Amino acid sequence: MLKIYERRFIMYAVSPIIAILSLTLFDIWIEPEPLTTAETLLDISERILIVIAMVAIAWNMSRIEKVKTEQTTLHTNLERAIARGEEWREKSRKQIGQMGQAIIAQFEVWELSPAETDIAGLILKGASLREIAVARETSEVTIRQQAQGIYRKSGLTGRVELSAYFLESLFEVAEFRNAVEQPEYKI
Repeated sequence: MLKIYERRFIMYAVSPIIAILSLTLFDIWIEPEPLTTAETLLDISERILIVIAMVAIAWNMSRIEKVKTEQTTLHTNLERAIARGEEWREKSRKQIGQMGQAIIAQFEVWELSPAETDIAGLILKGASLREIAVARETSEVTIRQQAQGIYRKSGLTGRVELSAYFLESLFEVAEFRNAVEQPEYKI
């Protein structure tokens, strides 16, 4: 039994050769006058170019179909991920609200200004300084200075530590559970 790649080789390589020879023989047979060698070679070369073009088109069409299939799969996966995220947010709405209140309370402890509070919130959401500047209709330099003020007041060094400050407490339970399940052995 032929494997798939062997069948494809026959389809893409042997079939065009058979088609070229068949067309050439048919052309020779229907011609009222015998063709010269040059005319025969010209006919064969024209047919070879046509067949090469047809094979290239068929190959590109199969690639386009593959890309469309991949695109559909990615789109479906994205829709599922968005739906799962929405579902999670809906189920966790109360806890998310409480976390938001706890973050605002910590901002108050750090004595952030209202502008700094907005900027810190946008930083936590993952916005870049440029995006924050556009959203607040101010310069990126101003936002950078206010971000430095946030880090100074909080005692943190940057956006990663700011995010980690709040996320770390969410994962303490998992870290504790892992430490209990996998104790360190000292020799």
